[in-house]
Amino acid sequence: MNAKNISVSYTFTDTVFKQLENELPPVFARKAVGELLGQAVCAGTLANLGDQGPPFIRIGRHAVYERASFLTWLRKRSDNHTDNSGFSN
Repeated sequence: MNAKNISVSYTFTDTVFKQLENELPPVFARKAVGELLGQAVCAGTLANLGDQGPPFIRIGRHAVYERASFLTWLRKRSDNHTDNSGFSN
């Protein structure tokens, strides 16, 4: 029986999103986004986006995101233009 070598190729973006899937809590507050994403996105920006931002619910005065829907929104907005080194062009 011959075994086939299966090669899986991941982009830098795929790697980043896989890490976020593993590290983000299942639910998190808008005010925590900056800290959770290394300041790549800030809470004020998300608040200003309104309906253009990720889906959220309110718990009291706090906007709260669910991990899967937040990452779906973020992936749609991400820039996939990277070279082989993983640094943006």
